[in-house]
Amino acid sequence: INIILTKDNNSYRSFYNALLHEGYRDLAALLQDGIPAVSSGNRKSSMDGMTSYGQLKTILCEGGVPQRPVVFVTRPKLVHAIKEKLYCLGSDPGWVTVYGMAGCGKTVLTAEALRDPQLLEDYFPGGVHWISVGKQDKAGLLIKLQNLCSRLEHDSSLSQRPLNIEEAKDRLRLLMLRNYPR
Repeated sequence: INIILTKDNNSYRSFYNALLHEGYRDLAALLQDGIPAVSSGNRKSSMDGMTSYGQLKTILCEGGVPQRPVVFVTRPKLVHAIKEKLYCLGSDPGWVTVYGMAGCGKTVLTAEALRDPQLLEDYFPGGVHWISVGKQDKAGLLIKLQNLCSRLEHDSSLSQRPLNIEEAKDRLRLLMLRNYPR
């Protein structure tokens, strides 16, 4: 632990997460109070009063953002590049596409960029909704689209789930245009 304490805050959080994932929850519980809050350099990290790492983690988990892997290698330049593209969405609504070969770290880098509390507060105040759409058969894609519709609709009791992919795409298009322009 003395070695970890000489490293940056990410090392402490990574060690804590490794304890959780490897079945040492009792040890992780002892370290839980010492988890450093996520900060983004000189920027404030308020997120409507939410400053703890646990609260940020809850927001990301609710949106389906993948957790940081147990073995995590920081790549700050690439994470910064993704953040810069996400910041551009504030002035020009649109999409950010991260592409590359399978296993190169697209998911990990993008999820890491979203761990910036200032980015979430300023540009995604309602949280994020993460879906992974890789190679999917039509039934699997329909299920993912139905689930996303349910998550995005404020009152899902009033509308039934889309019955096919075209209906789901139309519903998502309307939801995005009306309720989620960014």
